Amino acid sequence: MGYREDACAAVVQGLEAIGIQFFIHIPDTFGAPVITHFEQQPGVRTFPVAREEEAIGIASGLAMTGKKGVLFCQDVGLGNSMVALTTFAMAYHVPMLVLAIRRGGFGEFNAAVHTYSETAPDMVEAMRLKAFTLDYKVPLDQWPRAIQQAYDYAHMTHRPIIVFLNIKE
Repeated sequence: MGYREDACAAVVQGLEAIGIQFFIHIPDTFGAPVITHFEQQPGVRTFPVAREEEAIGIASGLAMTGKKGVLFCQDVGLGNSMVALTTFAMAYHVPMLVLAIRRGGFGEFNAAVHTYSETAPDMVEAMRLKAFTLDYKVPLDQWPRAIQQAYDYAHMTHRPIIVFLNIKE
């Protein structure tokens, strides 16, 4: 029950290569090493928020002013943000990188999240949001570059991009 330190380190490496200025997150135990890392970086402003749609609003405002930000949340929280993502970020062509930690599956301790988490990628696809998955199928040494590419893709296509992360043990 916990996170993979190597996967968290790969996420940090990818975000540092982007040069993010703002790290918006929903507090999370699996993502704690990533959150803690950016909270300790003097050049990065972190925003813990209570709800995902609040994070979409903050990330959108930052993107619209040319700031480099990222949203870090759980996949089970994406349902909360669908209206904000589709009627605002997508509709107004806001480039945004959303890193969504996968819940459910192996290593999950909370039985309440399995059903929702298993369908999160389908929900995102049904809403026509572009998403990628970083898990055991993608070698860990490729994760940092994939995160950079997702950020660049969001800005090239002027839309939110979601990267599902499997960082659980």
